[in-house]
Amino acid sequence: MRKSVVFIAVLAGSVAAASTAGAQGFQVNEHGTCVMGRGGAGVAASCPDGSAMFYNPAGLFGRTGWTISAGVTVIDAFGGFTDDLTGTKDDLANGAIPVPHGFITYATDRLAVGLGVFVPYGLGTKWDTTFAGRFAGYDNDLRNIYVQPTLAFKPHPRLELGAGVDFVLGHVTLTQRVDLSEQTALPGITFGQLGIAPMTDFANGMLDGKGTGVGGHFGLTYQLHDRIALGLRYMTRISMRYEGTVEFTRVATGINLPPANPFGVPAGTPLDSVVSSAFTAGPLVDQDVAAGVTLPDQLTAGVAFTVRPGLLLLVDYNWVHWSLFNELPVNFANPQLSSVTVENYKNTHGVRVGIDWATSSKLAVRGGYIFHTAAAPAEVVTPLLPEGKRNEFTVGLGYAFSDKLRADVAYQYLSQMDRRGRTAEFPSGEQPTLDLNNGLYEFKAHLLGVTLTAGF
Repeated sequence: MRKSVVFIAVLAGSVAAASTAGAQGFQVNEHGTCVMGRGGAGVAASCPDGSAMFYNPAGLFGRTGWTISAGVTVIDAFGGFTDDLTGTKDDLANGAIPVPHGFITYATDRLAVGLGVFVPYGLGTKWDTTFAGRFAGYDNDLRNIYVQPTLAFKPHPRLELGAGVDFVLGHVTLTQRVDLSEQTALPGITFGQLGIAPMTDFANGMLDGKGTGVGGHFGLTYQLHDRIALGLRYMTRISMRYEGTVEFTRVATGINLPPANPFGVPAGTPLDSVVSSAFTAGPLVDQDVAAGVTLPDQLTAGVAFTVRPGLLLLVDYNWVHWSLFNELPVNFANPQLSSVTVENYKNTHGVRVGIDWATSSKLAVRGGYIFHTAAAPAEVVTPLLPEGKRNEFTVGLGYAFSDKLRADVAYQYLSQMDRRGRTAEFPSGEQPTLDLNNGLYEFKAHLLGVTLTAGF
């Protein structure tokens, strides 16, 4: 049972839609369709839809009175894993995943307040139950929903300051299979040593857990020149503790035992009846589980340059402190199953470049490009999060139906560089190496966002 526990632990702490979203690690950046169309560049010049609560809490000015916006980004991911030995390719089975966002603000000339809801960290991966990596997890989902009340102040015509408090509600589920060949059959002997083939499913495990956390979000913008604006934002790390349960159900092996079998039961006895005790008094008893993980802090700096009235060029740099995700200790009700999974994530760096062109008082045309590095080193790329370096391209449109109502749409294409990885996991506490890497992960995604904004 040790290996299956380690796999459950990985998701309990790490991972909506992120391996299915355009960001480093399991970070999601698409929380406002206007900024999404610009390639995610918005720290120095916010959009008038309240999304500055995520991109830069200082940027809530520009429109007085009430502003309410709501939208969704739908992520359609595709890709797969090709095994080195067999050449077999298993495709991701993800469906389209919606990631919602919503903001409400009230602003005067010098003071603004707001409340935002967004999902900056999450993951969703789904594979068929025939995939070799099903023992690591084949239907996985994590959502960390941020609820952020925000205050912004303008002490000087050129300077804006903002801060918010992030209340985080986390939910994680993981579904995986348990391999009978790796389980103990008799003292010191595994079922594999008795002739049971590797990757023989005999149990299905599902973890369901929830967690909460609190953090902060800070930002500033400074109008350096009539044409040049600078922006800086910092979102703090948040310590999350997930608590939940692991439930196991049987999966029939269809194996009948031969004569003179080591269990001393008559020939033809179903093996499933012999292993049934594992679900009532053994390691596969339903039980509580807890895991702690730190959602990393991140820093973004950017510049916005007004080429001419209505034409804006933007460049942002983003750094995420992923090295905090070094290892993951998980505690089970049965202490013999508790484990530590080594992750060794690396800090990531990203560049976002965008253009926003107001062709008229009603229509805006946008485009952008994103590049960022990978958080997971090559030795920890698994089915839970097969992420890597990515290039992304965006286009978008904004249309004002009136002074009080506007709509924004954006499309984003995500192209991840192919990445070698593995479908199995290392034992608890062991430093991962490249030795278990056994194939190539491919990943691409289409993202479509829509946001409606109303002012009062």
